[in-house]
Amino acid sequence: METNYQDQLKNWMTEWQSRFEEMRVQFTLGKMDAVDAFEKQKEQMRNAMLSLKENLDKATDMSEEQVQKLKIKMEELQVQLALGKAEGADLFHEQKKKIEAAMDALKAESKNAYHKGFEQAMNVYDHNAKAFKTGIEIVQLQYALAKMDAKDDAEKIRKELTEKTNEMNALFTQGQQMFVAQMEEWNKQWQAGFDKMKDWAQQWSKK
Repeated sequence: METNYQDQLKNWMTEWQSRFEEMRVQFTLGKMDAVDAFEKQKEQMRNAMLSLKENLDKATDMSEEQVQKLKIKMEELQVQLALGKAEGADLFHEQKKKIEAAMDALKAESKNAYHKGFEQAMNVYDHNAKAFKTGIEIVQLQYALAKMDAKDDAEKIRKELTEKTNEMNALFTQGQQMFVAQMEEWNKQWQAGFDKMKDWAQQWSKK
């Protein structure tokens, strides 16, 4: 079970590291379309939800009541992830808010589930959720750029984004070299990196 869990974490790191690098390159070259990038992020989370649901179906020793509560929260999140394209910053912010609220609600409900296999699956889901939120902070910058007239500001954003995505990629590389037992410390570093990315992105988005 531990080996499978470790493999899942490594696969998650590899997949999101590749996704961030793709976003960084497109963003830096000015070829990143915010609407399409947001759709890719939502698709990534929909796939993560399918994996989580499969693990829930295998948790046969959980109470039926708890399983149903979790399924309801999953369905609520899936509904938000399936909404149409966010054509414009206002619609993006509305969808972002609802998706993140549904994510947090699912995580809160999962704390009442006592099943090791599903708990590990939720840990992988939580990593996916954090990576998703980091990704949409990057997308949020692209929506912000569409409103900017100053070329200098746009170039500054792209330069700073390169630095910050390099930091995130370094964290992924570090995590791949760790054992699962050391993931708690890595998680703290990942959370700190996410918080920095979020604060920085929001500073630009408010301009």
